[in-house]
Amino acid sequence: MKKLLIYFFHFLLVVGFSCSSIDITPPPLNADINLINTVPISDATMKNMEGIYTLTDGQGDLGSEFVCRVSKYRVSFFSNQSGIYIILKYGYKVADNSIQFSGFWRFSETANQGLINFEISAAGGAINLVQNGIATNLKMLGLFRGAGAGSQAKGIAIQYTRPFTQYAKDHEFMVFGHHGIQTASNPPYAENTRKAAFHAQDYGSNGIEYDVRMTKDNVPICVHDPAINIRLTKKGPLSGNYDQYGFQFLRLFIDLVDGEKIPSVEEVLQVVVDSTNLKYVWLDVKGNPGVFKYLEPVVRAANARAAAKNRDLTIFAGLPSDEVINQYKDQPSYASLATLCELSVDCAIENNSRFFGPRYSEGLLLSDVDRAHSQGIKVISWTLNDKNIIRNYLKEGRFDGFITDYPAYAVYDFYTMY
Repeated sequence: MKKLLIYFFHFLLVVGFSCSSIDITPPPLNADINLINTVPISDATMKNMEGIYTLTDGQGDLGSEFVCRVSKYRVSFFSNQSGIYIILKYGYKVADNSIQFSGFWRFSETANQGLINFEISAAGGAINLVQNGIATNLKMLGLFRGAGAGSQAKGIAIQYTRPFTQYAKDHEFMVFGHHGIQTASNPPYAENTRKAAFHAQDYGSNGIEYDVRMTKDNVPICVHDPAINIRLTKKGPLSGNYDQYGFQFLRLFIDLVDGEKIPSVEEVLQVVVDSTNLKYVWLDVKGNPGVFKYLEPVVRAANARAAAKNRDLTIFAGLPSDEVINQYKDQPSYASLATLCELSVDCAIENNSRFFGPRYSEGLLLSDVDRAHSQGIKVISWTLNDKNIIRNYLKEGRFDGFITDYPAYAVYDFYTMY
C-alpha cells in the first residue's frame, strides 16, 4: 500500500509539471523613435551586412564577437556570450545618410532582455552599404538598456571584421526552430503558430519544425499534444483530443497561451512562402489515419506558390514510426514529395527519403551519416539544446542540420567555427 501511495503521488507530480502552461515572454516593445523619417531598405541590400563583427567600445555585457544574419525584415546579431541575440528593425535616414536600427536583445536560456538602438553614420559606412552594397567598413554605434524600467543606458560599438568563410557560404547548415522558435525558457511566442513562423528566421533559423495533427473534418493543423490542455492553451470549455472537433469549432473555442489560434498547415505554409525567407519546413506527422491524403494537396499547393514566387523552399514530411510509414504508403502519390525518415538510414533509403533525422542521444553516428551522404540523403539531428553538445556535434559530427530551441548557439558556433 505504501509503495502504491508513493507511485500515486509521483504520478501526480509528473502530471502536474507536464501540464503546467508555457510562460510566454514576448519581446519588449521598442518605441522606434529613431526610425521616424526613415525610408525602407531592401533586404537584398541589408544582406551585404552579413559577417563577423567585434566589439570595439563598451563593457561587453552583450558579448565581444557577433555573427550577423539578415532575414526578410530584420538584421540579427548572435553573440559569443550566453546565446545572446539582438534583433533589429531598420531604415535609411535621408537627412543625414545614416542607417537607423531599433530593437531588442535577449539571452537564449533566460527571460532577461532589454531594448537596444544602433546607428551607422554616413562616415561609418552607411552610404557605401546602401549605394554600393559594401560592408567592409561598417561601424555601428548604439545604446542599450537592461530589463528594468530604471536601468541605465549603456554604450556599445561594434565593427564589421570579416565575411563568412567560403566554406560556410558553400555548406549551408540547416537550423530548425523547434516548433517555430523555441518551446523552452519563456519563449517569445506560442509554439506551432503563424506568428512564430513569421519571426523564426529573425532568431537564427533557416527552417522550422512543426507538428501535424488532424481535425474531425480532416484539416491538417499544427499542434504538438494530442489533447487539449493548459500547457498549450488557455483554460476553456473544451477537453479531449483535437480530432474530436472540426477546425472552425476549434478556432472559436480554443486560444493558445499567447492568444493565438491553432493554425492549419495551409496557413503556416502561406506565412512561410509569402512573408519569410525560410528555406525548410519539417512537418512532424503525428499519425492520424489518412493524414497523408489530406496533407498532400496542402503541400503541393504550397510548393506551387513558392515556385511562382521563385522561392527556394523545401517542405518535407517526417516519418517517425512504422505506423506513420504505413499511412504514408497508403497514399502512394505522396512518394513524389520530400520526406524524412527518423528510424534509420535503411528506412530513409527504402522510402526514398531525402532526409534522415536521428535523435541526438544516438550520438554522432559517423558511419550512418557517411552512408546517408553517399545516397544523397541529408542528416538532421534533433533536438539539441545543450550549448556544449551543439558545439561538439558541430565540431566532431558531420550533420547537415539540427533542431534546437536555441538557434543562437548553433548560428554563432557554425559561422565562427568554419
